[in-house]
Amino acid sequence: MWFAPAVGTDPDETTGEPENLYRLIGARWVVAVLHELRGDTVRYNALHRRLGGVSHKMLTQTLRRLERADIVVRQAHPTVPPNVEYLLSNVGVELMDNLALLERWADANGLPH
Repeated sequence: MWFAPAVGTDPDETTGEPENLYRLIGARWVVAVLHELRGDTVRYNALHRRLGGVSHKMLTQTLRRLERADIVVRQAHPTVPPNVEYLLSNVGVELMDNLALLERWADANGLPH
């Protein structure tokens, strides 16, 4: 299915199947998270502050979805308190390059993004 599911439904994590691209990038916070990670390694709390308005639960769920899709890499450092950083994988960088093309197309055609 190329369109997103009804609001309030979550992908089934038990099937082990990869998540549909449109379902993934159409999720509320995904593109915002990807933009914040572009060209940067970002600690979880800094990412949460930058996004403003996302709950810790939603940010964690979004990051886990992106990590399962191999778009984001999670780096946990064994410190007290734990230091967790996120960065785009090579696949994530490539996805952002393609999203940038889509955004340029939207700009050229007067579409908001």
